[in-house]
Amino acid sequence: MTNMVNSNAGSHSNRLKLASFNLFNYIEPPLAFYDFENIYSAEQWQKKQAWLADFLGQHQPDVIGFQEVFSAAALEQQMRLAGYEHFAVVDEPTVIDDYICRDPVVALSSKYPIIEVCAIEAKPEYVHALGLDTGFSFSRKPLRASVNLPQIGVCDIYVVHFKSKRPHLDGLPQPQFTQAPASTSAAPLVNFGELLGRNSLGQWASSVQRGSEAALLFQSMLQRRIETGYPMVLMGDFNEELTSSVLSALTTRELRFEKEGYDQLANYPLTDAYKLFQQGLTDLFGLKDADETVPANLETNFEASFEDPALEQQLLAKARASRAPTHYYGAYGSVLDYLLLSADFDPSFDKSVAEVCDYHTEDRHLVNPSFERDSQSSDHAPVICTLRIRT
Repeated sequence: MTNMVNSNAGSHSNRLKLASFNLFNYIEPPLAFYDFENIYSAEQWQKKQAWLADFLGQHQPDVIGFQEVFSAAALEQQMRLAGYEHFAVVDEPTVIDDYICRDPVVALSSKYPIIEVCAIEAKPEYVHALGLDTGFSFSRKPLRASVNLPQIGVCDIYVVHFKSKRPHLDGLPQPQFTQAPASTSAAPLVNFGELLGRNSLGQWASSVQRGSEAALLFQSMLQRRIETGYPMVLMGDFNEELTSSVLSALTTRELRFEKEGYDQLANYPLTDAYKLFQQGLTDLFGLKDADETVPANLETNFEASFEDPALEQQLLAKARASRAPTHYYGAYGSVLDYLLLSADFDPSFDKSVAEVCDYHTEDRHLVNPSFERDSQSSDHAPVICTLRIRT
């Protein structure tokens, strides 16, 4: 594993990078994930760590949230070697038979001081109000770390890994099988209609869990925002596209049937960092859609507005391109990993302190993989956004 010590502010003193990375079974041997056969060899573990080290060296995020962490101590050690002095974790995986692990956790590493860490718990009164079982809890405990960011101050950064789309079948009756004729030794016949129905119920149960997690977390975030006024960042693997109604609570920005208070309400919504990046460059160059011709005076605008015209050309191209998926199920790609930002990072908000000046999805290992380089990488693409702090 490469030992990389990077400067904690990158090449620009007014830039800050945030990243979210589903590590896909980050587990140190001889521990196994889910099954006794799933133990990395020494070579596989070294490649797993090397891939993360290369990612950190190339992109140098200042704060990074992780999902699918089994070996938090090993991750903390690797991150410290890479120059990340601050680490937070609020839960631990379940260990079965001494070495088989399930229920991975989330974690956060930062180059800047973490002044407070806590796990987000579902409040019983809200659980009851939603009609959920009294034993409801987050499938993975969300983490909140209050990080003291340069020129911004304390910022509450939340790391999540919402419930997956895998059908949640706990509590459903066991499937019924049709008995084979007594004269044969054939196994019972599967009732595929019943299995389809159970799968439909299980998928809906997972959606209910995932949507409830999102709504309960957002409620907790808003309460914290009211108490402290700190900027907020929500990052992680949402296991659902943000446009889905299941996650609608996270980006709601209106009070239905309420006509007052719009000015005050602007302080609370979360916005997709990618959307802020696109909107910022679109506003800068006056582009109305992705197909519009680049203005003839574009180079002049770049020279007048930016330090590096070539870089800004690349950023404009990114803003006009289709958003890259962060996960593939077969041939179908979807965006499951997000960075959501409070109004403090939205230039349209009169009290904003920073703006999104770049956004990147590191998907080479998904769309153009190399076995030697990527065999122990991840089934998700990390996402990175760069903030330009207003001075």
